[in-house]
Formats: sequence, C-alpha cells, structure tokens
Amino acid sequence: MEYTFSLDHKNKIIRYKHSGKLKMEDLGKAWDDFLKIEEFTLGGYNLLSDYTEAIFDMGVEAVDEIVKILDSMGPVLHGKKQSIIVEDPYSMAGSILFEKISHNKLAFKIKIFSTEEAALKFLLS
Repeated sequence: MEYTFSLDHKNKIIRYKHSGKLKMEDLGKAWDDFLKIEEFTLGGYNLLSDYTEAIFDMGVEAVDEIVKILDSMGPVLHGKKQSIIVEDPYSMAGSILFEKISHNKLAFKIKIFSTEEAALKFLLS
C-alpha cells in the first residue's frame, strides 16, 4: 500500500490518496501521520480520502475497530468532516457500512462519494 497526502491551504483540506491493497495497519500509519499535522490537529482542516486506486483488504469486522480508534480521538476530530471517495464495489460497501455505524458515534462527519466534485462540495459546505 502506498499513500500520499498534501495540504490545500486555500480550502483547509488535507487530501490523501491510497493506492493498492489497503489493510487496517495501513490506515493506522496514515492516521499517525495526520495526527502530526498541526493544520489537522489544531487548524480545523477537513479530510479528503481518495481510495479510487485502492481496494480494501479487510473484513467488515474492521469497521467497529476503526470507529473505536476514531472515537478515542474525539477532541481532535470534533467538528471536522471527512469525504471518502471510492469506486471499487467491495470498498464502497465497506465504506457505506463505516459511514452508517459511525454516524452517531463520532464527533466527525463522514460521507461517502464516488466523485471528487461531490466530496469537495460536502467539505466546503
């Protein structure tokens, strides 16, 4: 798995993109990096997660684990938004499940999209 991220200072968005097979530990590594970015932890930047070149390589049981981890970051995530862009049907199904389970459990608004345009519209609203 590989990922890149960049800062969009104009729109206050952290853009990150995964490619290849995406495992639970890969998400953990990416989040470790995000928590080192002051614009994210203190600057109110939102997150655009692009998985259009990735395929999730984890079972549905990972959803509960991810929600628990993100819930433990409550103060950092409070009031932030995340747009997730996916194309692969399996990854889409897992992402929608994640969105539904996390809806009332996190202080973090998460929405799933199939286009960058829609994802950005949500983050900028």
